Amino acid sequence: MTDPITVPRVKDTGDSEEQEQRERQHAVNVLLAEAGEVGRVAAGWERELAARQAQERHRRVLERAADAVERAAGREVVPGGDGQLDEELAYDLAADIVTGSPYAHALPELAMGERIALVAVCALAAAMPHTVLGDLERELPALAATMDAAVTARRRRSPEGRPRRRREGSSVRHD
Repeated sequence: MTDPITVPRVKDTGDSEEQEQRERQHAVNVLLAEAGEVGRVAAGWERELAARQAQERHRRVLERAADAVERAAGREVVPGGDGQLDEELAYDLAADIVTGSPYAHALPELAMGERIALVAVCALAAAMPHTVLGDLERELPALAATMDAAVTARRRRSPEGRPRRRREGSSVRHD
């Protein structure tokens, strides 16, 4: 009897490289989806601020900012893209959002903490598309987490800026 000849298997690096590429692409897609969701939540909060405005002009400015946040945190983050915001989008995310419409007779009805969070959310959204030029996997989650924290912190407070009271029997602090 002769012993069977065993042929050593040649490692197919093509398959493992393809698998790694698919896994990396999946991880990037998850990050993009998470950032987009955080942007949608932040935009929803900004729409709540807009709905409270007595002056229609301020309401429209805040709604445009909400749309811009949602867009910048979502479909503007394009791996392989140039990472730049178009001029209109950058304008809608500018820090002067806290002054509302220049054609209104007064400032928007916002508490100071809401103004601070609003500027933070807009600045973070404006920075998100640029992450495709650097380390997207490190930078985008940091920006999204910071945006989420800004919105969460403001939602825990009343419109007047005071901490919301704890519900009877609740051990969760909302301040």
